[in-house]
Amino acid sequence: MQLFKNSHVRKIIKYFYKFIVTISIFECCPVNKKNISSKIKFYTVTCKNIVEKKKVLKNYFKNDKEKYKRFKHSIFFLLENKNEIISCGWVCVKKNKKWNIEEIDKKINFKDKKILYDFETNKKFRNMGYYTLLLKRIQNNFFKKKLLIYTQANNKASMKAITKSGFKFKYNLKKY
Repeated sequence: MQLFKNSHVRKIIKYFYKFIVTISIFECCPVNKKNISSKIKFYTVTCKNIVEKKKVLKNYFKNDKEKYKRFKHSIFFLLENKNEIISCGWVCVKKNKKWNIEEIDKKINFKDKKILYDFETNKKFRNMGYYTLLLKRIQNNFFKKKLLIYTQANNKASMKAITKSGFKFKYNLKKY
């Protein structure tokens, strides 16, 4: 497995992977606030200062300091229970017109839409509905705003959670 830790080999694999992966795009515009009852804590993080005050966030960000740069254009959302992140992701709130989908290195237009990206659910909490819960909470935060989210087309669990939370499939996208 040492071969895949080599950064040059990883870059080559990542480059070719972009040509075979398919991305599924979903959209929604929540018109009604969802009635959500849950004992799980929901947090919105808008700046680095908040991260420094909470241990669970420090642990998340310590592995990737580059994520701090996202606060210039994005908001971090998470579900937390007993000082453990259950599920988390980002929403780009900057008024751009283009977004680069890294998995296929392709730019899309998203005029007047908020992009949801880079979601992750802790392995021990997967298939329990937490990702769906997080997406519903985010939709309540962006009531009456157009939201766009994407995932790899072969990620069936993610696609199921996305549609269950109220997003509608729009189209598939490939590099070429």
